[in-house]
Parts: sequence; C-alpha cells; structure tokens
Amino acid sequence: MSNIIIVGGGVAGMIAAITAANNGNKVTILEKNSELGKKILITGNGRCNFTNEYMKGDCYSSSLSCDDETNPNITREFADVVLDRFNNKDFIKVLSNLGMSYYVREGYYYPKTDEARTFRDTLVSEVNRLGIEVVYNFNLRSINRNEDGFTLNNKEQEYQCDKVIIAAGGNAAPKTGSSGDCYYYLEKLGHNIFKAKPVLTNFKADYPDVLQGVNALANISIRINGKTLETDDTALETDDKTIKTNAATIKTEKGFIKYYKGMLSGIPIYQLSMEAIPALELGGKVEIVADFVTDSNIEAALQLQGTTLRAALYKSINPKIVDVVLKDNNIDPDTLTNNMNAADRECIIELFSNVNYEIIGFGGFENAQATLGGVDIREINPQTMESYICKGIYFAGEIMDIVGRCGGYNIQWAASTGTIAGINV
Repeated sequence: MSNIIIVGGGVAGMIAAITAANNGNKVTILEKNSELGKKILITGNGRCNFTNEYMKGDCYSSSLSCDDETNPNITREFADVVLDRFNNKDFIKVLSNLGMSYYVREGYYYPKTDEARTFRDTLVSEVNRLGIEVVYNFNLRSINRNEDGFTLNNKEQEYQCDKVIIAAGGNAAPKTGSSGDCYYYLEKLGHNIFKAKPVLTNFKADYPDVLQGVNALANISIRINGKTLETDDTALETDDKTIKTNAATIKTEKGFIKYYKGMLSGIPIYQLSMEAIPALELGGKVEIVADFVTDSNIEAALQLQGTTLRAALYKSINPKIVDVVLKDNNIDPDTLTNNMNAADRECIIELFSNVNYEIIGFGGFENAQATLGGVDIREINPQTMESYICKGIYFAGEIMDIVGRCGGYNIQWAASTGTIAGINV
C-alpha cells in the first residue's frame, strides 16, 4: 500500500482517488475549494456532457500541434495511447456501476437528470463511500521531493506521501478555483510549461449593434492571413513564424453563431478557437466566415416572381443579418427578384455564403471552458501518466498541455488520465 496525495478534487482528481483507493492505497485529496467538483456544475450549461460516441486522438490539440517540428502528430498519438487504455465505453461502464443513469443525444452523453450536479454527486458519493480523506481550502504553496517521497504544504499544514497525482486543472473558469498555481511548482521540479491560453471561448469582433442578441444557424469556417483552413492544411505562414495545424480538427463547423456584447459565441466558435487563438497571439489576421446559404432554400426563393430581395432572403436568414449585409454592400433590399438575372442571383448567394468578421480579440479565462498550455506532454509517459522528469509525480486532466473539443472530450480526458494515474501510482 502506498500513501498517495492528489492535488485537486475535480473530475480527474476524484476519479484518480477512487481508482487508487480501490487498488488498496491510502489516498488524500488536497482541494482548493470548500467542495469537490465545483467546476463540474457549470459544464455544458449545467447539464454536463461527459463523453462522446466518437472518441479519438484527432479530437485533441496542444501547443505542440502548432510548434513541434519533429512530430506534428505527437498530440494525436499521445491522446490515442491514453484513450486506448481507458476509453469512452470504459467510462460509461464505471458510471453505470456507480448507479448513474444517462442518455445519448446525437452522440453526446448526459446524465439522465440533465443536471451536472448528478454527475458530480455520483463521484463525490463514491469518494465518501471509500473513506478517502479530503482536505478542503488547501492552497498549495510547495511540492518538495525528499528521500521518503514528497512533502506538500500550504504554510500551515504539511503532508508527506510516497507519490503525488497532480490534477489541479488549468486557468479556465477562475471563479471555480482554477488559477494555474501548480505550473510554478512543477516548473521548479524541472518541467517545461507551455504558456496557458484560454480556449473553447468566444471572439471579439466589430459588428453593428443591431446584431446584438441574434442567434443564427450557419456553416462557420476560419480564415488566417487570407487563407481558409481546410481539412488537408498542415501549415499557415505568419510574418515571422509558421503555424503548424492539427489537420483533423480543422474543418467547417455547423451550428449557431451568437452575437452578444461585441462577441461572437456558440459551439462552432468555441471549436475554431483552438486554431484561432494561437494564430492571433502570433499576430495573424483571423477572420470568421459564416455561410448562411448552405442547407437553405435561398436559391428557390430568389427565383420567385413578384417578391422583394429582402422578403426572399428573410425566409432563410435572420432578418437583421440580411439587412446589415445588404446595407454594407449598397444593395437595394426592395429590388424585385423578377428583375434579377442569373448573375445577380449568383452574386447574392456568394455574398451570404461568405459573411466575414475580423476577429480583434478573444474572451479571457473567465469566459473559457478550457486551457491550452500547461505541462509539456513529451515529459509524460502516456502509458502511466508518470513524469519522465520527476519520478513519483503523475498527471491527470487539464494540468497537461492538451485540450479536447467541445462535446464531452475534456471530461473524458480527465477520466481517462485520472484512471491511468490511479492505477499506476
């Protein structure tokens, strides 16, 4: 039996604790908040999409997806090793054995109650049932290695252990206690830490006030320095640096784009943020391109006789968007469709297939669902989650420089890495 300390009581920390305790270890969780799993309660707008039917390494990105010159596929390969050891079916089985019911919608898994609290309480109940010690309101101030293992303290209390699992999360959603404190202590132990960036977040854009509150369905893509990212793109040039891209995650995203307080939001925007934010930080010009025509009947509407252009477009596109685009392009909205020729109709279709918004910034960590950056995954053994740099230190969850798309991928990552760490300590 080993004496194990887990730093952080979110999904990764609780699952690591449950797994380690079930393997006969003495386990203590050091939790910064006054309760376990606080961040879980806000995931999925309080509904907690915890995994997905499609679960592969190409759903994950890291700083290495942009910067690593030796192996551009390193992120996907690392994630695939982890997911091969504990996948979505394994996670669903664990939750089912703990008595939690769930439902599936379009490949997304949710608690049957449709409440994140159900998922959180399922894990907390098992932590309590196993008698795992939890120390609340513990603000870590040091991790030191010694001949007996490790000591961790907060200047008031000191804990000795054989091994440590770091599951302290990143910087996203600081109101839930996420602050990236552990990066500093891990750097002192010798780890390379990639700068933390907010991802799965909204974009700042300049658009007319009349669009505030609009929620519109579109196919949305990203353009960097004038080039639209396609699924086969591998690199984009900025003025001084090549941006390596994770080809499997670069594609058009379909869903609702939301205009709110000078921001663009919605699931498609969050997905594209993993490519956009690194490019913005390198000084690239980033545009979001919204296609409101695909999967619509606009072409048929434009063929109707005796109707105005405005009325024809209103049948498929939010009227406020129609009015703004026509005005910006000096097109008379009262033009009769029967006075338009084929070239005129093609021009309108092209216009509403490529509505561009230049991105001038992005939401901070307070608006982000996840963190890009953290512990360099090249310094972690994906088979065990143990550090190559400091033996006896293990990692689980968002503390690592790897982040999944929206859709249950980050909770699955927390569960997979937490389980593997818990098995191997």
